[in-house]
Amino acid sequence: MIRKINKFIVRTPLHKTTIQLKAKKIWKAFSKENRKILDHRTIYSISPYKTGTTFLAGCFDYGISKHEPIHYASVKKMEEDFDGYFIRRLNSLNLKLESSGFWSAYVDKLANHPIGKDLTYICILRKPSSWVTSVVNHWYQIKRYRQNYFWTNELFWKNIVGVDLSNFYEYPREKQQDIVKKMVDFYMSFTEKTGQLKHVHYVWIKEMTDFLPTLETLMHEKSKPEKSKQNKGLVKHFVYENKEVDNQYVALVECLAKK
Repeated sequence: MIRKINKFIVRTPLHKTTIQLKAKKIWKAFSKENRKILDHRTIYSISPYKTGTTFLAGCFDYGISKHEPIHYASVKKMEEDFDGYFIRRLNSLNLKLESSGFWSAYVDKLANHPIGKDLTYICILRKPSSWVTSVVNHWYQIKRYRQNYFWTNELFWKNIVGVDLSNFYEYPREKQQDIVKKMVDFYMSFTEKTGQLKHVHYVWIKEMTDFLPTLETLMHEKSKPEKSKQNKGLVKHFVYENKEVDNQYVALVECLAKK
């Protein structure tokens, strides 16, 4: 019954109101959190959406590892008060691993934050052609679900990346090409910025399972990859291919890995 009610709300104007009310409740609770570090050393997977973040977070117990926790509230507050909200959020969640795509927009801030600069990060690698294809097709599925408020599109893709993915399939080909270019520019820029981080592990998306023993050592926890899942699109309504960009990405990754 609860699932049916939630499904109904998501498809009505009540969706936006419900999300905003939940966020206000979270912000109020966080305002009481200590701004000082409380010995919590969360490892952050910071790659953009559609890079295997769901699978990685699901490889460990939910109590210590989460995928995009308090998502809307976080993206809203990060834009207003990154330093203060980052610490309070870290203290409140108290996770060993977090895997959230929105961190890809804040690499500069993480690298210079008094706490964030010393934390450990994971950058999941995926060639731009594959990434763009996956993201665009993911939004095709979201539109079919008839979600009323596309808040990730409004707050992240529009405000930060500068593209409107919710209407991608309604745009003419020239506009679609412009969107893809901006996505690739953001993706390459994000990857290059990870070089500012002191403690970062680069892992190709197809090699995440092989990386788990290293992550287990860092977290002092046992992984359970057999219980995790991947968000895979069933049908590709859009395909992007650019070998030149993919080769540039591989070369960039090789340079970063040598640092």
